[in-house]
Amino acid sequence: MIKRYLFAILLLFVCAGSYAQSLSFEDLLNMTNMTGTQVHDFLTTSKGFKPAGTQMVNGRSMDQYKSTGGGTPDKIETVLVGAIVKSMAGSTSRPVSYLTLQESDINALLAQAKKSTLTLVFQGSDQKTYIYRFDNSLFRASISLSFDKKYGSIDVQQKE
Repeated sequence: MIKRYLFAILLLFVCAGSYAQSLSFEDLLNMTNMTGTQVHDFLTTSKGFKPAGTQMVNGRSMDQYKSTGGGTPDKIETVLVGAIVKSMAGSTSRPVSYLTLQESDINALLAQAKKSTLTLVFQGSDQKTYIYRFDNSLFRASISLSFDKKYGSIDVQQKE
């Protein structure tokens, strides 16, 4: 009986101490094809994000969602979802951006991107960040990680 209680307590400590990003690289790619309602339901119901209004990015209005981060500001993840864009071919897609202050989140998503069907087409840096660009016939993704590893972002778009 005591072994069960000790095991339960140990399990609680392990679960409380562990943390992983809320979204996978595949989730970000899939959101480019979802409707606004599907994105909202996916992020709020399935992934625990909360709507945080809209934000203007490069002249475009984007819906903003934030994770709770377990009450710790540095663990908060932000997802920005743009409006649907219709291509000349008639297909629809939306830009999706993911922002985090956790180096481990970006590193995990970078590893997932390297294992995905997208090909690494550029790896370099600018004055502040390491930059990785991935591409295939359907998607383009850009991953940025600051030199000091205090923040990172992923921008995903479906090609026209």
